[in-house]
Amino acid sequence: MRISTAWHYQQGVAEMQRQQNALARTQTQLSANQKWRTAADDPAGWAAAQNYDQLLAQNQQYTQAAQSAQARLQLGEDSLASGIGLLQHVRELVVQANTASQSDSSRQAIAKELVSIRDQLLALANTSDGQGRYLFGGADDAELPFSWNGSSADYAGDQTTVSAQIGSTRYVAQNDPGDAVFMGLKTGNGRFAVSAAAGNTGGAALTKASVSDAAAWDGGSYTLRFSDAGHYEIVDGGGAVLQSGSYADGASIGFRGTTLGFSGTPAAGDQFTLGPSTTQDVFALVDGLATLVAQPQDSEAQRAQIQTALQQGLTALQGAEDHFGDVRSGIGIRLNAIDDALDVSAAVGEHATSAASDLRDLDYADAIARLQLQMTTLEAAQQVYTKVQGLSLFDYLR
Repeated sequence: MRISTAWHYQQGVAEMQRQQNALARTQTQLSANQKWRTAADDPAGWAAAQNYDQLLAQNQQYTQAAQSAQARLQLGEDSLASGIGLLQHVRELVVQANTASQSDSSRQAIAKELVSIRDQLLALANTSDGQGRYLFGGADDAELPFSWNGSSADYAGDQTTVSAQIGSTRYVAQNDPGDAVFMGLKTGNGRFAVSAAAGNTGGAALTKASVSDAAAWDGGSYTLRFSDAGHYEIVDGGGAVLQSGSYADGASIGFRGTTLGFSGTPAAGDQFTLGPSTTQDVFALVDGLATLVAQPQDSEAQRAQIQTALQQGLTALQGAEDHFGDVRSGIGIRLNAIDDALDVSAAVGEHATSAASDLRDLDYADAIARLQLQMTTLEAAQQVYTKVQGLSLFDYLR
């Protein structure tokens, strides 16, 4: 086999070029702290790193959605906490106004404060998220959801619950439609409501109205009427007498699974109507209490009428407080779910970042050792080339 001088030269140049390319690649890796320049350097590793990049991007979207939902829910929770505080203050004012020491003018002042609280509740119901969207407007949250029409509130939002995706399979409701929060509250005790007839002339007032046996209550409408100060009868909607008995001041009357308590002495013909609870908004409830508080109580009959209405109003107010508390608890559960999702997202992000780094990032110690070896190898190749280049047949003929 014949080996030419040109072949020796080509081999030497090729070896030096290989070593120079390897050295340049290592230098590039060191300057960029990356193992690869293109996917061709390690197709499998490149694809795996890209998968982690996609996971990180998706995880970031989940994190941003969770944080946005968290901010909205926190505002909603704060609004409801304030609303509960306002309703508790309403109760305090109504109880204060219902004492015998209050004058007509002081009750008028309390009524004005109650109207102010109604307006504060409206403001809470119209809370904005700071970005031009209203918390309690449902999906139609660009416009002011609630407005007062003089006797109740009008709702301009919708009933949509908007969900945010906070994980690959996790969703959370980031709003509570306003009609479900502030409207549709039950009158009376939530099962039935009692009202005194406008023509009552006696001093009997309702002090208690509760369901003692839910299975026995049929949801009908009934009238309790007094034939005289010591006797009553209960008739149904058709006028049929269902029950009759004796009455004394402070007595309780039970029928069809209900218990009614009264104080005071009724007059012959006084009536109280009992029927299924209807619905109202919280603003109308507070406004109605303000109207009741402002009314004069010049006679025993007037006081009895107002006492009955206030008893039912305060019972409904308790129902509103409980409802706000339930909604607030639901928000708290969702906030806990978001906290958990954010913890998971942080862990996933840390894992994906670490895994991608392990694939891409350069091992400096290994790269520096390789660089030194490549430099030594290149120097050796250069020296060999120099020796080969200097070889000549005439050197052997001397």
